[in-house]
Amino acid sequence: MDVFGGVLEGLRPRRVGARGPRVFSVSRGTRRFRRASDVIVGVPALLLLAALVVAYPPSTIERALTSLLDSMPAWLVPLWSVAYDLLALWALLLVVAAVVARRAVVVLEAAGALVCAAAITVVCARIAVGSWPDADEILWWEATATTFPVARVALCTAVILTVGGHLVRPLARAGRWILVAGVLAATLVEPVSPGAIPTAFLVGVVAAAVIRLALGTSAGHPETDGVLAAVQELGVTVGTLEPAARQPAGVFVARGLAPDGSPLLVKVYGRDAYDAHLLERLWRTALYRDDGQRLRLSRIEAVEHEALATLLARQGGVATREVVVAAESAAGDALLVLRGDATALEDLAPEAVDDDRLRAAWRALARAGAAGIAHMRVGGRTVALVGDEVGLVDFAGSVVAPREDQLLTDRAQLLATTAVAAGPDRAVAAALESLGPEGLAALAPYLQPAALPPGLRRSLEAADVEVDELRDRVAAAAGVEPPELVKLRRVTWWSLVQVALLVLATTTVLEALGALDLDELGATIEDAAWSWLALGFVVAQLPRITQSLSTLGSVPARLPFVPVYAMQLATGYMNLALPSNFARMAVNIRFFQRQGVPPAGAVTAGAIDSFTSTVIQALLLVVLLLFTEASLDLELETPAGDSLELVAVLAVLAAVTLLGLLLVRRVRTAVVDRVRAWWPEVRSALAGLRASHRLALLVGGSLATELLFACALGLFAQGFGYDVGLADLLLVNISVSLLASFIPIPGGIGVAELGLTVGLFAAGLPEDAALAAALLYRASTFYLPPVWGFFALGWLRRNALL
Repeated sequence: MDVFGGVLEGLRPRRVGARGPRVFSVSRGTRRFRRASDVIVGVPALLLLAALVVAYPPSTIERALTSLLDSMPAWLVPLWSVAYDLLALWALLLVVAAVVARRAVVVLEAAGALVCAAAITVVCARIAVGSWPDADEILWWEATATTFPVARVALCTAVILTVGGHLVRPLARAGRWILVAGVLAATLVEPVSPGAIPTAFLVGVVAAAVIRLALGTSAGHPETDGVLAAVQELGVTVGTLEPAARQPAGVFVARGLAPDGSPLLVKVYGRDAYDAHLLERLWRTALYRDDGQRLRLSRIEAVEHEALATLLARQGGVATREVVVAAESAAGDALLVLRGDATALEDLAPEAVDDDRLRAAWRALARAGAAGIAHMRVGGRTVALVGDEVGLVDFAGSVVAPREDQLLTDRAQLLATTAVAAGPDRAVAAALESLGPEGLAALAPYLQPAALPPGLRRSLEAADVEVDELRDRVAAAAGVEPPELVKLRRVTWWSLVQVALLVLATTTVLEALGALDLDELGATIEDAAWSWLALGFVVAQLPRITQSLSTLGSVPARLPFVPVYAMQLATGYMNLALPSNFARMAVNIRFFQRQGVPPAGAVTAGAIDSFTSTVIQALLLVVLLLFTEASLDLELETPAGDSLELVAVLAVLAAVTLLGLLLVRRVRTAVVDRVRAWWPEVRSALAGLRASHRLALLVGGSLATELLFACALGLFAQGFGYDVGLADLLLVNISVSLLASFIPIPGGIGVAELGLTVGLFAAGLPEDAALAAALLYRASTFYLPPVWGFFALGWLRRNALL
C-alpha cells in the first residue's frame, strides 16, 4: 500500500525543467510540423467569413447593436483604447522578438501573415462594399463608418496567431488574452458596424492558418535534451535518452536506461503532439461506435488517466510496465515515465507465438477486465511480452469501470490480434479454450471492422485475414448460427443493382436537362444575385445533417454520427431511382443491420424515421393552412399514361396481398409467427423513444430538416430579387414533397419541378424566375447530392457499413 501511495504521490502534477525565461518554445533549426488543428480551425473560420461577407450591409439587429454600443459610458473609452492599442503593441513586440532572436523563419511567417491578411481584407471589402478600399485603410489603419472589415484588427490577429505557435506556453496564453480583449475593445472604439470587427478577426484567423499550413510551426514537444533534463529533475536518474523508433500519433516517445540497467520509457504529450491525439479522438468518436472513451482536453489529464489505468492493471495482475512518475514540465508538456521493457506481439518470431502465449494473452485480458479496465486498443503493438509474461501496454485509450460491451470489444480485438499472429484456427481454438462456447459466441457480434482499431484492421489486411470469415469460424466453433453481418463480396447482386441505379440516374438527369431551354434559363440566372444563390446552395446541403440527427433518434442503439451522415448522403443517390421515403427507409434498414441492430429492430427504426418525417410534414401542412395566411393553390395535374397505369398496378398488388393474408392460412400463419418472433425487438425499438433525448432528436431533426429546405428555397427566390415568407415556403415545399412521395416516379422527377414552379409563381414570382429558382433548388437538393452520395455509398460498402 505504501508503494501504491508513493506512486500516486508521484502522479501529482509538478512543474519541472525550468531553465530561465524563454520566449520561443524550441531552439532554432528544429523540425517543423503542419498541424491538423490549423485545418480544423481555418476551414470553419473561412466559412463564417464568407457568411459575414454575404450578409453585408448591416442588418436591423446590427444597427440596434451599434446604438447600444454608442450608449456605453464615455469614461470607459480610455480603458477600451488602451486594450485596443495593446493589441497592436503586442503584435509589434512579437515581430521585434523574432528579429532580435534571429528567427528568420518566424519573421518570414509574420510578414506572410500580414500580406495574406491584407489581401483577404481587400477582397472581402470589394465583395461586400462593392468597391476597393482606400490605401489609407490598409496601410495606416484608418477606419470610417463604411470600413469593412477593419484592417488593423485583421493584421494584428494574423501576426499574433502566426507567431504565437512558436512561443512558450505562458506567452502564448497571454497573447490570446490580449487578442480577445483587443478585439472586444475594437467594437467599442472603431466607428464601424459591429460585423466589421468579427469579420476582421476571421480574416486574421484564416490568414494565420494559411501561413502556418504553408510553412509549418515548431515541434509540439520539447527537444530530447529538454526531456532528459525534465526527467532528471523529477528525481529519475537516466543516462541517455533517445527518441523511439516508432512515434505513435499524439505523443512523443523516448527510451533510456536507469542506472541499474532497467529500461525506461518516457512519453511526452506536447502542444502539437496532443493536438494530433485530440483530433484522433474526435475522429474516432464521430466515426466509430461509441467506445466509452472520454474526450480529455488537457495533456496532464491524459497522462494521469494513462498512469492510473496502468497502475490498476498492474495491481490486478496484468503484466505491464511500472509507473515511475507523471508530471508537467515548465513548458506545459505532460510527461509519463514508465519502467520496464516490452516486446510487441507483432515483433515476435512466428514460432515464439505458441499456444501457451495465446492462452496467456487471454488471461491478461481477463485480469484487466477484472481490475475494471477495458483497453479499447488491443492490437499487435499493445499485446506484448513484458519480461517473460504476456501482458498489455499503452493504456492511453483505456476505459475505467467499463460496460459489458466494451469488454466484449476488447475480446474481439484480441481474437483478431491473435489471428494475425498465429492464424485464425489457432486463435479461435485458444479463444474457445479460454472463454468457453458461450463467451466465444458473445463476442461474435463485435467482431467487425467498426470495433477494431485502424492499425489492427491494416494488420488483418496485410495478413490476408478476412473479418467476416473469422467471424464465421467463431460461430462454428461456438456452435451457433453465423451472425447477421456477412461479408459483402466485390461482385454481388447488390453491386450489379448499384451499377444499374447509376445508369438510371444518369439517364434521368440527362433527359431532364434535355427538355430545358438552356439559353432562356441562363439569361435569367445571369441577372441573379450570385451571393444569395451560393448561400442557398450551402444551406441546401445542411438538411442531411438534421436528417442524421433524426435517424440517431429512431434507433435504440448508440450509433456514430459520421457513418450515419454518410448514410444520408448515400440516400440522396438512391433517391434518383426510388421515391424519397422508400429510398431512405431501404438504406436505413440495411445500415442498421450492418451496425448490429436485429432485423426487426432495423425495420422498425427505419419505419419510425420515415413515418415521423411524413407525419411532421403533414402536421406542418395542417398548421400552416389553419393558423397562417398561407393558402397556395397547387393545381397539379394527376399523373397520366404510364404513371397512372403503375398506380393502378400497385393498388391491385396491395389488394391481392391483403386478401392473401386474410384467406391463405399458411401465409397468415407464417406472417403471424414472424410478427411474434419480431415483436420483442420491435417493442424494444419503440420503448427507446421514451427517452426524451431520442424523441427530441427524432422530432427536432425532422422539423429542422423541413425548415432548412424551406430556407434554401427562399434563398434561391431571394437571389432573383423576390422575398417569400417562411410560411409560404414551407407550404410549397411540404406540399410538393408529399405529392412526390405518393407518385411512383423515381425522385419525383418532373413532378417536383412543376409543383415548385407553380407554388413560387403563386407566391408572387414571375414565371421565369419561379422556374429558375425551382430548378436551382432541385439541382442543389436532388441532382447534385447524388455525386457525393455515390462516393459515400462506396465508402460505406468498403467499411462494411452497408
